[in-house]
Formats: sequence, C-alpha cells, structure tokens
Amino acid sequence: MLCNRRCNLRCTRRTLSTFAAGFLATVALAGLTGCSNKVSSGGGGDTASGGGAGNSAPANPKTLVLGFVPSTEADKIAEDAQPMADYLSKALGVPVKTFTSTGYTGLIEAMASGKVDIGSLPPLGYVLAKDRNAADVLLKTKRHGAITYHTMFITRADSGIKSILDAKGKRMAFVDPASTSGFLIPASYLKGKGIDYNTFFSQTVFAGSHDGAVRAIYDGDEDVAAVYDDARNKLENLPAYKDVKTKVVKIGVSGEIPNDTISVRTGLDPALVAKIKKALLDYAASDEGKKTLESVYEVDGVVDAQDSDYDPVRVIAKSMDVQLSSLDTKKTAASPAASGSPAAGGNPAAPGASPAASATAAPASPAKK
Repeated sequence: MLCNRRCNLRCTRRTLSTFAAGFLATVALAGLTGCSNKVSSGGGGDTASGGGAGNSAPANPKTLVLGFVPSTEADKIAEDAQPMADYLSKALGVPVKTFTSTGYTGLIEAMASGKVDIGSLPPLGYVLAKDRNAADVLLKTKRHGAITYHTMFITRADSGIKSILDAKGKRMAFVDPASTSGFLIPASYLKGKGIDYNTFFSQTVFAGSHDGAVRAIYDGDEDVAAVYDDARNKLENLPAYKDVKTKVVKIGVSGEIPNDTISVRTGLDPALVAKIKKALLDYAASDEGKKTLESVYEVDGVVDAQDSDYDPVRVIAKSMDVQLSSLDTKKTAASPAASGSPAAGGNPAAPGASPAASATAAPASPAKK
C-alpha cells in the first residue's frame, strides 16, 4: 500500500524479489537482544590514488566539493558543515564548497561523475561507490569513542510491540534503499529469519532520513522503524521532541557495523589526497572541528581507514544482491543536476551552499548511515 503521509515521508515500496536467497551465516547479525557480535574484516588496504573514475574531472580541480548524505534536513547539514569547508579552503589553498544530496545514491552518482570530490559516505554507499570505481576510502568516523555502530529498531513506548518480530501486519519505516543501518542490515536480518518485509508488514515506506524515521514513530505515522543507534539524539534537543527517548523506545539492536567513511573520488592527485587527509585529521583534532563533527553527524573524531574495513558490509550486500543499478535512484534520490547541485566541472551554484537545501521541505531523502 503506497501513500503520502502527513509527516511528508517519501513513501517508496520496493520488493526483495531480486535479492539472493542465501544469507551468509558468517556475517549473520546477532539476535536482537541488545548485545553485539563483532564481525571481523580481512587485512590489506586501499588508498586513494590517481586512477581514472570514468569521468573527465581534473586531478587537481580549482574548486573542491565536499558532499554529504542527509542525516537531517539538508539546509541544517550545510550550515553545520560550513566551518569544515572554510577550514579546508584555507588549509588546501583552494575554495571548498558543500553539497548535500537529496538522497544517498545522489552522492554516489555525484562522485562517479566527478562533481563531488570528498564525500561523507555511509558504509553501503562507500561499497557501492567503490564498485563503480568512483571513490577511495580515506578515513572513517569515530562516534562516542567507537569505530562501529548498530541498527536500532524502534517503536512507540505505548505500541505494545516488544521486538521487530512482533510487528507483523504493522507499518514499517526504513530510511533509504542505500542506507546501511536504515535498510541493508535490518532487511538482511529479516531475510535471515525467513521474513519478506513486503508481506510481513502491512505497509513499508522509506522515510528519507534517520531523524525523519524517528519523527514518524513519535508522531504515530508508522509503527516500527530501523535507524542508526541512537538517531533519537538528533531530536532530543528540539523542544517539540524533548521527550523522544521516553515516547520512542528501542526494541532491538543489531551486530556491529563499520562506521561511515570520508572518501575521495577516484582520480584526484595523490599529493592532493594526502593534503586533504592531513587537513581533515588536523581539523578533527581541533576544538572547532570536534564541534562541527558533532553537529553534523554526532562524530567525535576520525581515524585511518582501509577498504577491507568494509568487507563485512560488502559480503552482506553481495548476499542480498544489492547493486547501485538495483536501487531506484529516481525515487530515492534526486540527481545533483536535478537539485541544483554542482554543475559540470564540480562547482555548486554558490560557495558553501547546499544545492538541495531549498528543495527539501520534508526530511531529506538515505545510512547517514
């Protein structure tokens, strides 16, 4: 059943009919008991290099574009991220502009086409971008001292639902088809239990952002949702949602997921990539940087990362047959061109502006995470 709900959710129904039947036990999620089973990744790494990404974007662009996926409203992300862009501009000696995609896949496409140079990609987004030869991981985030996070299933405290498996016939809100914690992990968990979410729930929607999914539960528009742990933090300081942690409760937590990446588009000059990495590490260690990272994505630091860190996500995505081409980008994310994002050559319309901001009345559509 498709609908336009009053909370402005982007309602998009997708089936799992094309997903592979097998769910690999070696990366199966922990039972949703609040405990986690850590999945290990293999050795070896991948660093950004000047390899081609299938586009004509320059290796040393005159302007760099810093891209984000929506965790909250696009204009809020742009505002919070501006100090980072300003710092990078000074440290690198070139203008740095921000871009917030209206969806997770929009950022992948922008990096693949050379229109975004530095991207804050969630785990699945990075894996899909890497498969496109569009991105190389540079750093990964550290949140509350940890380099992993979880999917959190939530419901209203008065719903009577005690676990996601109690939600048969209820209304379910995922975040976005390219979100790791907001779709891939919960969908694979259900798949592992022999459950097809298309038939298990009476209605399935994609909220477009994690805070949008939390709002949907708080407002009673949906019954259960899958978000990152703890997406409620984004709303707790808002007067209208100050009691969000009382009204919206956890009913399960997944196993550990590697944190979000800061990646660069494939094809950038290695010397420039090294400067970007140093600048980001220096900024993250500063007082201003800590404040900015916290306000944008609740991040308290960044550390070195390598491609193999995301092998667990890659294995799950493969077992679920998730490919960028299988995601409905027209419905889940506006392309950069459609939302006024960077024009050809990598430059947004205005310095520091989020091209999607003015076009995003509802919570912007994926994985943060």
